[in-house]
Amino acid sequence: VLLYPLVLIDTLKLYDLVLVSLSVFPGFFIMAFIYNLDEQDKEPLWLLAIAFILGGVNLLLDINALEYLLSANTIENYYLNVGMEALTVSITEELLKFLVVILIIYPNKHFDEPFDGIVYSVFVGMGFATIENLTFVLQGSASLAILRMVTAVPAHFVFAVIMGYYLGKAKRKKKGQLVYIFLSILIPVIIHALYDYFLFMELVKGIWIVGIVTLVIALYIAKKSILEHMDASPFKE
Repeated sequence: VLLYPLVLIDTLKLYDLVLVSLSVFPGFFIMAFIYNLDEQDKEPLWLLAIAFILGGVNLLLDINALEYLLSANTIENYYLNVGMEALTVSITEELLKFLVVILIIYPNKHFDEPFDGIVYSVFVGMGFATIENLTFVLQGSASLAILRMVTAVPAHFVFAVIMGYYLGKAKRKKKGQLVYIFLSILIPVIIHALYDYFLFMELVKGIWIVGIVTLVIALYIAKKSILEHMDASPFKE
């Protein structure tokens, strides 16, 4: 009986450890996956670490920005209100991730092939998603950790791949760079907003399935984008 509190404390520590592991595993798995796909010219680990860390720091900026922006939403119509929330979240999150890549990574000499856009964008996105996941999970449960592992983290992965795809094209093309850079923020924002809109629509039962379908379609697009840029490497023999 006297040892029961100690056993309970150890159990809680183990439970927290499991939650933390569930929250960080998907992001690190995805980063390892993308890193291994970069077969032609590996990116320096120090620059990837910076991308990941800055992605995580972005979450702190995102929380403060969204707290202000969402509180300013006074639209009374439910559907328009949800739409504005989804658009606000998507623009804020994608813009913060975009700024890290375009201002810090894009000008770097190591960004020297199209696939690098995807690699660095994914590391920034996974930094954001991992810290976001960790904050949610520590306030929730194992079921929330598992749910976010198969939804939120893959979603951030998709948004990052598409952003990186267009940044990779911009880096490669001498003409039309600004168009591709604009698309690198516009397309992820649109997909993110659509995904969030159907998930935020709590009053309409079952419509969240449309959000999952949106994610699946976006995953297919991301796969095609990855394969295209892998084949476009100037270092490929």
